[in-house]
Amino acid sequence: MSDYPIDIKTKLFASPPKNSKYYKVAIDGRGGAGKTTLSKYILEKLDDFLVICGDDYFEPIEHPIAWGGYNEERFFKDVIEPIKNGSRDVNYRPFDWDLGKPIEKKIHIGKGVLIDRCYSFSFELDYDLKIWVETPRKVTLSRGISRSSMPEIRAEKVWRELWKPLEDRYIQEIKPKDTSDIVIDGTSRFDSQIA
Repeated sequence: MSDYPIDIKTKLFASPPKNSKYYKVAIDGRGGAGKTTLSKYILEKLDDFLVICGDDYFEPIEHPIAWGGYNEERFFKDVIEPIKNGSRDVNYRPFDWDLGKPIEKKIHIGKGVLIDRCYSFSFELDYDLKIWVETPRKVTLSRGISRSSMPEIRAEKVWRELWKPLEDRYIQEIKPKDTSDIVIDGTSRFDSQIA
């Protein structure tokens, strides 16, 4: 831990953005790892950046045990493709659970964007910085179940039988700890790791 805390500005701005327009940062980790909390913390340190949270594209699905899932087709069309093409303007359409449909929301990327989402390392975005939030499986399982609005029995079933095995497979295939630029401990204070 002698290299911590990491100066996020120095680390990120050591080179110009790869697309010559704006910086792209992936924040990846298991569901319940602490990605969104970390994204908000980092956002306070970076001027003219915004966060795109993949959970905004989590919506109801027909499934034997899951009540929702990522709308990958819409997420890739709305978010990944424009960013891949270097567009600063994104037609962001988060799902509104109260309205039961996506809402229209135009966003403009200034100096950079943080992509906060499980599996974000697998998106072919040629990131300027990849941050992996390493949090034990058991901890993320407990967090995931406790924050669910579903009955605990149903939440535990979907986390154990569906989402955790998908994450396990992803981690085994992608090896995110090995391919990240920064590994953050999701069980420790972020201000002790990133300055």
